[in-house]
Amino acid sequence: MTSPTLILPERSHAIASDLRAALGVDKVKDDYSTRTAYAVDASIYRMMPVAVVLVESEEDIAATMRYAVQRGIPLTPRAAGTNLTGSAIGAGIILDVSRLNRVLELNREERWARVQPGIVLAELNKELGRHGLLFGPDPSSGDMCKLGGMLANNSSGPHTLRYGAVKDNVQALRVCLQSGEWLDAKAYGLDDPAYADLLKTHRQLLDLRSLLQENATLIAQKRPTVSKNSCGYNLFGLADGLAQGRFDLPKLFVGSEGTLGLFSEATIRLVEKPRATLTALIHFHRLEDVGDAVPKLLELSPSALEVMDANTLNLIGRAKHGIPAAAAATLLVELDSDGVGTDLRAQAERMTEICRIYRLTSDPVIAFDPDQREQLWKARKALYPTLYRFDPRKKPINFVDDVVVPAERISELIRYLEEFFAGQHVPVAIFGHIGNGNAHIIPLLDVNDQDDFQKMVQGYHEIHQTVLNRFGGSICGEHGDGRVRAEYVKTMFGPELYDLFVKVKQSFDPSGVLNPGIKIS
Repeated sequence: MTSPTLILPERSHAIASDLRAALGVDKVKDDYSTRTAYAVDASIYRMMPVAVVLVESEEDIAATMRYAVQRGIPLTPRAAGTNLTGSAIGAGIILDVSRLNRVLELNREERWARVQPGIVLAELNKELGRHGLLFGPDPSSGDMCKLGGMLANNSSGPHTLRYGAVKDNVQALRVCLQSGEWLDAKAYGLDDPAYADLLKTHRQLLDLRSLLQENATLIAQKRPTVSKNSCGYNLFGLADGLAQGRFDLPKLFVGSEGTLGLFSEATIRLVEKPRATLTALIHFHRLEDVGDAVPKLLELSPSALEVMDANTLNLIGRAKHGIPAAAAATLLVELDSDGVGTDLRAQAERMTEICRIYRLTSDPVIAFDPDQREQLWKARKALYPTLYRFDPRKKPINFVDDVVVPAERISELIRYLEEFFAGQHVPVAIFGHIGNGNAHIIPLLDVNDQDDFQKMVQGYHEIHQTVLNRFGGSICGEHGDGRVRAEYVKTMFGPELYDLFVKVKQSFDPSGVLNPGIKIS
C-alpha cells in the first residue's frame, strides 16, 4: 500500500494553537507531561504525540478530523489506553474520548442502550445492573477499559462462550468519516430506501458493496475456521449480512481500530443478568487431560471456561491461591442459570462426573455464593498485577499474546509453547479462554537486554507462523492487530484478501491519517 506522505509541522505548538482556536483552550493539551503520558499504552511501544484533544461533542470530533485531514497529521483515537498492541498511541494528534462518558438512552424492554465511547465498562455495567441488565463482553481489564477501545478491538473476554464478542452485541454506531460527515452505521435492509440513499451519499459504501459482491468467493475461502478472530477487517460478517439481505455496517467498523472512522456513540445490545451462577476450580494432573475434558465440559454450556498452565500457576504463587503443587493445569468453569429449567446443583454433579474420569490433584472446588465465587476468580484476576511485580527487570511483554486455535487442540498448543519457551530459558504465563481455543501468552523479558530482545523477535515469528501453519489458527482473537501484528495480517490471509483490506482502508481513509501503521502495515 502506498500511503500519502503525512506531514508534521516542525513546530508542534502550532498544531495545538490551531486546535485551541477551533475547539477551546481547555480541550487541547500539548505540555510535555501530558504528551509523555499519552506516548504509551499497555503495549511495548512508545510514540510521542504532538497534541492531545479531549473531545466533548460530535462537533469537536468532526472539527479535529477535518483539521488532521487538511494538514496531513496522523490522528489516533484513544479511550482508556489499556490497549496491548500499540493502537492507542501515535505521532500526531491523540483524540481522547474520555469526556464522552454517558449512557444517552436505555430501553429496558427491548434491551438496548445508546452509550458514549468514554464510559468505563465496570461503570456501564453498574448502571445497567440497576435495571437487571448487563453488556455481555467482559475483558479482564473491565475495571479500567472503556467502551471505545472495546469497539475498536472487537473485545470479548472470559464469558465469550455465552455472550460473544463486541461485534455480536452492537446494533449501530455513529461514525465520523474522513470528510467530517457523520454516518449512521447500522444494518440496512437491501430493499430499504434509506439503503439506496446511503449508497448515493457515501461513495465509499458503494465501493464496499461492489468489493464484497465481486470477491464473495475469495472472502468465503479465506474465512478463519476458528471460533474467534479479530485480525484484519471483518469482510466475512459483511458478506454474511449481504447473503441474508442486509448491509451490516457495524461489522465493518467494530474491530477496525480507528483506521476507518471515529465513534461518538454506539447502540449496544444488552442481556439479562443471570439469576444464579456457580464457579468451579478444577486442578488437572496432566495437561493433555484438559484438552480431552474441554469438549465434554462444553456440553454443559458454560458461560466461561478458563485455563492456566503450570508455568502460570508457578508465577502467581500456588500456595497463595491454594493450588496443588502437582497441578499441570487449572480450569476455571462458570455455569449460569436464568431461572427456567436449569438446576445448577445438578449441573455441578454432571461436571464432577465428567472430571472424575481424569486424574485430578484434588476434588473440584465448587462455589455458589458470590463471595466464594469471587475467591475462586482471584488467581485468574491476579495474573497481570503479579506478573508485573515478579521481577524488577523482566516484565510481561505482549507480542504473541492473543492467538486462537481449534479448541480441541489447545493442550497441544500449550505443550508446544511450554517447550518453546523452555528452550529459550524464558519464564512465561500461558492462560486464556480455552473454550474458544484463545490463548494469552505472556513471556517475561527485559527488552533492554539484547539477548532477550532477540528472543522476543524469534518468538514473534516462530509462534505466529506455527499458529497459522501447524494449527490453522488466528494470530488475533480479541486484542486487535495494532502495530504489533500488522505485518502478519497479510501472512494470515494471503495477498489477495489483504489487497481487499488495503482497498477498504484507502476508500475510507484516502489521506492515510487515520491511525497509520495500525492493522495495515
